[in-house]
Amino acid sequence: MSGLRLRLLLALLLVWALGALAMTAELRRQARQPDELLEDASLSTQAKTLIAAMTFDAQGRLVSVRLHKPWRRAYASAGAAYYTAFDPQGHVAAVSPNLAQPLDPIPLAPGETFTALRLVGPYQDLAAGARAPHGYVLVVARSNPSRSDQTQMQRWVDWLPGVMFVLFASAGLIAVWFVAAWSLKPLSLAAHQAALIGPDRPEARLPVKDLPTEIRPMAEAANEALDRVAAALANEKRFTAEAAHALRTPLAVLDLRLQRAEQGGAADWGAIRGDLGELSRLISGLLALSRADRGRHLRASAEVNLNRLIREAAAAFSPRLEALDRAIEVEAPDQPVIVSGDAGELRELVFALIDNALNHGVGAVSLSLAAEGGFASMRVADQGSGVPAAQQEAMFERFHKGEATSPGAGLGLAIVRQIARNHGGDAVFIAPSTVEVRLAVNPPPV
Repeated sequence: MSGLRLRLLLALLLVWALGALAMTAELRRQARQPDELLEDASLSTQAKTLIAAMTFDAQGRLVSVRLHKPWRRAYASAGAAYYTAFDPQGHVAAVSPNLAQPLDPIPLAPGETFTALRLVGPYQDLAAGARAPHGYVLVVARSNPSRSDQTQMQRWVDWLPGVMFVLFASAGLIAVWFVAAWSLKPLSLAAHQAALIGPDRPEARLPVKDLPTEIRPMAEAANEALDRVAAALANEKRFTAEAAHALRTPLAVLDLRLQRAEQGGAADWGAIRGDLGELSRLISGLLALSRADRGRHLRASAEVNLNRLIREAAAAFSPRLEALDRAIEVEAPDQPVIVSGDAGELRELVFALIDNALNHGVGAVSLSLAAEGGFASMRVADQGSGVPAAQQEAMFERFHKGEATSPGAGLGLAIVRQIARNHGGDAVFIAPSTVEVRLAVNPPPV
């Protein structure tokens, strides 16, 4: 997080600094430009007045500078205005009375009549050069009290923009740092909360209320993933507890029979084989249920022909049906009924339906398949009295049996419903001895 904060800080500071520099440069330019124009205009007026007052003889030599009384007083008093005239050879031709030493010459470029403003002398007086008649050059100047009397203050004024920039940059740096910390604080809280999530706190989730809008969808998606993981963990815990409970009784019975045989009694091998068969069926049911649970979020993977599937399943039960002296009748449409899903799971569903009818029903078993309204309806019925309406929903619960002494582990219908729901369908009782499974069928090819 510190890296993200630093990158955000540097980016904002760079933008701010560039804007501040541009604004400062523009303000300084706009602030100085009017003063320079006024100073240039003042010296230009001064030079024109002096040039108009210059008199020359017939040979073009400067004779005198005849000024009006106010101008004479100005050039006679100290600290006001100054001038120096130079002949075409660069020699001093005239100097204002208030100058102890002539001003330095200011050369003019060819065609130039008035030079730009200059700062001359130790007090940074304002000076400019002007072209006069007969090749003379006039240098005019005036005092600059703001530069001569307040030189040190002016230096501070010149430094002021830089000082202000440093101060504002520091303030901006601190402000951006705290703003970034404040903005990213919810991420720190979310990271702390994420570190607490574990098997001992499966209900903990990332806080999303105060997160930035750009990050909130990621946190919500993470919470949804945690919901699925927590549900899977709870299901695994429940499955483990139920499996341990279901295995305890047949294992205890088998252990008791073996103890009796060990103590010298005759081993009842028929009963032992029956116990082992019961354990085998129970373990097979647990494995089937575990596979069904893992396929909870199944996506269509292949096309499955239910007509062929139910006929193959009925044929697989033929030896058992003959041993029980029972029959199975299969009724299916001529046209294939196609659904999308896992062929292995759907085969497990049909086997579990038939096995449930053989374990808990009597007489012939009927297995019918029909397709109507975009759904496939698979029904298994027997000729027994069936399950009362008040107990029908409970029969789909894991390890639930109508009677404690009835065969099986109470997993068959739980497996049927789970697989049906994995494929977007469901399983219900539609009569005391009839279970129906509904699945969405694929549309016929165009």
